[in-house]
Amino acid sequence: MDMVKIGLIGIVGVLFAVSVKSYKAEYGIYIAVAVCLIILEYIVRYFINILTGMEQIRGYLNENYQFLALLLKAVGATYACEFCAGICKDAGYGGVAGQVEMLGKLYILSVGMPVLLALMENIQALAG
Repeated sequence: MDMVKIGLIGIVGVLFAVSVKSYKAEYGIYIAVAVCLIILEYIVRYFINILTGMEQIRGYLNENYQFLALLLKAVGATYACEFCAGICKDAGYGGVAGQVEMLGKLYILSVGMPVLLALMENIQALAG
């Protein structure tokens, strides 16, 4: 049901922003940002549920939970970059949006590097 609600909020917000944009362009951007913030509030709710589940998984992992923290950082960075890039695109700054997306990709690559290195060490240890 929340997905229907979020979809309707998005559609109504965009239609309202488009209709106001012809009157004054910056008001359309303000409305789009407000709609994004409302949807972000729903995202945070679901993210809190995910964090609760991750805490349970962390209990099963004993002391090897650093990779789980890296996964959460990567997911958080993805959401933050997509949110910022979407707002930049709506405002008409596609170049800035592209740079934000590139930064997000590089950040995720750098966060995932310790996982890749640990995997390579394990493969090397198994190979002898």
